[in-house]
Amino acid sequence: MKDKVKVSYPLFESFKDKLKPKRSQTQMALSQVTVFSRLSWQEIKIVEHAVHIRNYTPNEPIFKQGDPGSGMYIIIEGRVSIFLDIPHQAPKLLSELNEGDFFGEIALLDASPRTATATAAENCTIIGFFRTDLMDILKTKPALGAKILLSLSEVLATRLRSTNSELVKTSRRLEELTETQNHE
Repeated sequence: MKDKVKVSYPLFESFKDKLKPKRSQTQMALSQVTVFSRLSWQEIKIVEHAVHIRNYTPNEPIFKQGDPGSGMYIIIEGRVSIFLDIPHQAPKLLSELNEGDFFGEIALLDASPRTATATAAENCTIIGFFRTDLMDILKTKPALGAKILLSLSEVLATRLRSTNSELVKTSRRLEELTETQNHE
């Protein structure tokens, strides 16, 4: 068998590299999030111009339970803790989120109070995409806004199904415990 010889054309290689589109860290992060994953690179660039990059230090709140919802967040770097504040008790840790995770997306649809507190667990760089940004996109690029809303709806439907499933499991466990206690 003959070995294949790879021929290199330095002039072409240099030219080929210049043709590759350069993707920013923000574009790459947005493209990995389910809400934006079906968008073209041109659409991602439009969203990139609408978002806000924020930096947080450890223990700095991103939002607090009860605050009006204003938008969603995507973690570019760092880790975020989600807590449930319970009166007269220590906050209950609900989740630890890492690079690429997103949270707070329900706030894109309404301004209802936040149901939990999000705090930077370490130095974080986070993308903020707010309801006003989405509304601006809906006005100027309605087809793009509709794509984002459809993807957002799918994410929320999936999370609702998962929550319902967990609720059914918990309800069954509670019934089993009640039956066990009644037989004792």
